[in-house]
Amino acid sequence: MIEMIIRRIVRREILNMHRPQHGGDIWQYDNIEDFSSNINPLGPPAEIKEFVLNAIDKLQYYPDDSATRLKETISNRFDIPTDLITVGSGSVELIRLFSEVFIDRGDKVLIPQPTFEEYAFSSKLMGGRIIRIPLNESENFRINFELLFEKITPSIRAVFICNPNNPTSRVEPKKKILELVEECEREGVLVFLDEALIDLVEGSERLSCLKEVESHENLFVLRSLTKAFAIPGLRVGYGIGSREIIKFMENARLSWNVGQIEQIVAARLIDECYEHIKNAIRVITSEKRRIFGELLAMRKHITAYYPDANFFFVNIAGLGIKSREFKHLMLRYNILVRDCTSFGPPCENYTRFSIKTAKSNTKLVKALRSIITELNSRHR
Repeated sequence: MIEMIIRRIVRREILNMHRPQHGGDIWQYDNIEDFSSNINPLGPPAEIKEFVLNAIDKLQYYPDDSATRLKETISNRFDIPTDLITVGSGSVELIRLFSEVFIDRGDKVLIPQPTFEEYAFSSKLMGGRIIRIPLNESENFRINFELLFEKITPSIRAVFICNPNNPTSRVEPKKKILELVEECEREGVLVFLDEALIDLVEGSERLSCLKEVESHENLFVLRSLTKAFAIPGLRVGYGIGSREIIKFMENARLSWNVGQIEQIVAARLIDECYEHIKNAIRVITSEKRRIFGELLAMRKHITAYYPDANFFFVNIAGLGIKSREFKHLMLRYNILVRDCTSFGPPCENYTRFSIKTAKSNTKLVKALRSIITELNSRHR
């Protein structure tokens, strides 16, 4: 009886919802190396332990609800006014908050796919109607801006863009992104631009649209400390938007949404540790070329695309298995990769793995070779 009552009163959007799946589920395995998370290959900065320990004596106090010091640090780093900044418990909280504030039941939302699943999930929770713009294998999974522009009308509430895109590792040119923002501005459409992965891309300063928010009132840019500093266990994300966008998001956000330790550690990382990101980019750039060369030698069995970001999106259909089975085979070599099935067709034929240090990457390549040999003997 109670179950029937609950089902009758729960918001209808939630009745048949399924939570998004993500990589990084390393917690359920022992002695496994995680290639499924697209984080800094050098791990957290060496100073991270000191930062955390120095913050512990603040645990007896409530955190600053406005995250004043953290916003000031972000402001100083990027030369952006503090009233254009909001912070959250990871970038995912800000995706949810944006949807709660700006998307209502029946609103149309444009999302190129495959992409990060939280955009559609949060939009649908608010009753949004998802219009999917396919990213096609034949176009190397790049956004077809001509098709996207055709869909932009005043009936669209928001467009979500992930740049670099997860899982395809594609970076779209800043010029194209700004053309989209300007077209959306003319039609009264909001643009949610997720740059959570951009810090680890070579030349990120010229690729980012972070500094464009002051001149585009419909633009919100999402950033994250998770990937850049390899701290997924500390949940800190931030967003930059027009004053109107930020004002309403700040009005609606959860009180004390970013903890004391997170605020203190995040401010110090942004203020003191950007050299750590530069060091990581050098490793990524070098190892990206090396791994791609190794994957080309396996092209009879897998199809690799040269990545724009710090992770590979690889077609494994030539192995005769799907992404889920491939993940289980790699676990036998103590390597965790991302099963891409949850991203939807055609991603069940793809795997995703991050670029790590030379030693780790060599281990990954050896595992790939072993699996190819095993599957060849199985199919004889």
